[in-house]
Amino acid sequence: MTKAMPLLFSAALLALALPSPACASQAALRWFESQGYVGPKGTRIVACHGYGCSRRQVVSVAGWLSRAGALLKAARASPDTERKALAQVVSAYTAYLAASIGGKPDIPGSPAQMSGVHGQMDCLDETANTTSLLLVLQDQGLLAHHKVEPPESRGFFLDGRYPHFSAVIVESGNRQEWAVDPWRKAPGQRPEILPLVQWRQDS
Repeated sequence: MTKAMPLLFSAALLALALPSPACASQAALRWFESQGYVGPKGTRIVACHGYGCSRRQVVSVAGWLSRAGALLKAARASPDTERKALAQVVSAYTAYLAASIGGKPDIPGSPAQMSGVHGQMDCLDETANTTSLLLVLQDQGLLAHHKVEPPESRGFFLDGRYPHFSAVIVESGNRQEWAVDPWRKAPGQRPEILPLVQWRQDS
């Protein structure tokens, strides 16, 4: 056996240990099923609003994708530039959803009195809608440095924090996970994109 053989064998084992993009996508789609939501299909997104996806509206992003694609294709130099472009894309997407759904613009942070109101979104709505977009972008081949993972949660009352969810992407090279979370932002504002470890520690 040559000296290179153990290295090749180790690399092969590592590749087998990492989830494939298809597996990651299927896991993200299974999250929709586990919540009783509807995942994206092609360029069609079933947008959630009203809190807990109690209201749903089919939205097509087919015509909107050209601008998103241009931003992401111009930002393929590194994972960092791609995340910055992705922040622009998600901010434009939240504005597009708000205009498509109609009603009073979504109030950040999901105040309790807005539950059930047309166009208002809690963290589950935001997570489902953002994950849908990310899956569409991935399916269109527009994510060069990241893959979409199932959403994550933090907080469970007993730790003094209200439960909260976020969409998640993983960097292809170093496997670092990132939260993509527009919940604290108004439509059209840049979402938080931060390391998932840091996001889990926030309240």
